Amino acid sequence: MKNNTLLLAVAILIAACTTNNEKIHCHLEGRVADSTYTKMLLSPSCSDLRAISPDTIPVINGKFSFDIYTDQVMPYELIAMEDYNSGSWYTSEFFAEEGTVNITFYSRTEGKVPTMHSESPTNRRFLQLNAQLDSIIAPLAQEEDSLIKIGRWETPRMVELNTLFEAAKDEQTKKELRRQANALYESGEAYTPEYHALQAKSDKAYEEMEKFTIDFIRNDRTIVGLHMLQRQTMQRSPDESLCTALFNEIYKPLFKDHPLGEYMDIWVQSRGVKVGGHYIDFTAPDLDGNRHTLSKEIDGKIALIDLWASWCGPCRRTSKSMIPIYEKYKERGFTIVGVAREEKRENMASALANDGYPWLNLLELNDENKIWSKYGVSYSGGITILVDRDGTILAIRPTAEEVEKILRERL
Repeated sequence: MKNNTLLLAVAILIAACTTNNEKIHCHLEGRVADSTYTKMLLSPSCSDLRAISPDTIPVINGKFSFDIYTDQVMPYELIAMEDYNSGSWYTSEFFAEEGTVNITFYSRTEGKVPTMHSESPTNRRFLQLNAQLDSIIAPLAQEEDSLIKIGRWETPRMVELNTLFEAAKDEQTKKELRRQANALYESGEAYTPEYHALQAKSDKAYEEMEKFTIDFIRNDRTIVGLHMLQRQTMQRSPDESLCTALFNEIYKPLFKDHPLGEYMDIWVQSRGVKVGGHYIDFTAPDLDGNRHTLSKEIDGKIALIDLWASWCGPCRRTSKSMIPIYEKYKERGFTIVGVAREEKRENMASALANDGYPWLNLLELNDENKIWSKYGVSYSGGITILVDRDGTILAIRPTAEEVEKILRERL
């Protein structure tokens, strides 16, 4: 009996070790130079913290630590909770891989970005890349600081207007000073010739940095290159055809089973969400947990797909403006399906009770179904898409008046 017990204990120990060995273990160590920081927020890179629950790491005596266990090497980002709550923060990016990562945060008032150090191979490659990129623009930052110190950033007239504005007591005077300042901005006379020369150099440097980044993505073919490609898609106006080609030709075959590969695959598909394109189907639960498939709910009808969130004021105002349209046309072949992007189920329930949307609403909890990514609005509160009976997209972000105009023509 003792032997059997011993064998069982050994088997459990071996199983535990085997399970542990299957996971990548990244140990995060950090310190903060600002004693007011109490917590750090950790999440996968390019996440929207309004829609997911990040890991919260306490800061104790100016230090913090955390252990990440992951199936594959993944990029993460770390920010100070106090800075995030204030609406302005620095982000420290790193890769969770086997080994230790050390990060130092500084006070926002110092204007110093966080520093990261690691001897693990992926992070070393990432650090090397960032150092190369910084070397392109660092001289420009130094030149900017020099111009500001010697008073050659703004023109004397602009400096005078700023001084007068700070001293102004009545709103009418401030309004006039703003008008004069705007006129200087529009004419280009707010800044010195040295400033304009530096701006021209900066434009050229950023073009060089962009070319360097694209060349790196094209030639790297590792998770670092894929992450840099992911960051390209997050730009305000990404080169969609180039990003799509780089992913399909290089990274998709290499990372088809990786979360970043899945992210990019979804991003490529989301480029088809445009007028004349076709909506993307999905399945999500309602507040009672019953799952609904979009295509089944809107089959044979003109439909408004309403992606919203309890924390998105403009989204909710748009949704409420659609209520009279829905009531007027719901018996004539028109429907609306709403989806709320939430961190907590209760937030959706409270918003529904307050706003009173009379149509089916589904829940996208912690971006579980990646619906916002599928519609190309990862960093947005929401979007509305009007689709025809055959699934063709008729309008994107239409007003209630525009929706009614289309319905009058088609129903």
